[in-house]
Amino acid sequence: MIKLLRASVLILLAGVTMPALAGEPLVIPDEGFVVSDDIGALPAPVREKREALIAAARSGDIEQLRPLFAAEPVPPTVSFGEPEDAIAYLKSESADGAGVEILAILRTLLDAPYAAVAADDGVPYFVWPYLAAYEDISALKPSELVDAYRVMGHAKFEEMRGLGTWFYWRVYVGAAGDLQAFVAGD
Repeated sequence: MIKLLRASVLILLAGVTMPALAGEPLVIPDEGFVVSDDIGALPAPVREKREALIAAARSGDIEQLRPLFAAEPVPPTVSFGEPEDAIAYLKSESADGAGVEILAILRTLLDAPYAAVAADDGVPYFVWPYLAAYEDISALKPSELVDAYRVMGHAKFEEMRGLGTWFYWRVYVGAAGDLQAFVAGD
């Protein structure tokens, strides 16, 4: 009885002193996805990559993304045209010309709920915002519209809604923490 009580106290203390381990595991349906805003439910490498990207975005210097991109085993996709210099491309896509707008977009995306998506190989990947995982965005629920408007505003979303799918910026990270893409378009 005393051993059982001690074990219970240790379990309670572990829960209090180790909140970083919080988060229920995500249950992803076969050939589907699950939406969550629980960062604690992400695999540790995915959480770490997200935090590194947020730190780069907070810096206001798009060059802070360069070492993150260079560390990837496969360069992340930033355009389906595959530019030679990803950072130069992102700067050119930024309305301010310096990449600050793109960093703001990146930060906004990573603050949004994400989707954990089942992949063909059985290893999930994660996409921000979760709306990019939807096949059809033409009939979102009001709560989903709030998320869409937070990410891109009403006018841009309404312009994109007519296309039926998410063409705005999105971030893809593999379960091993590999940044696969930070991309807009089809």
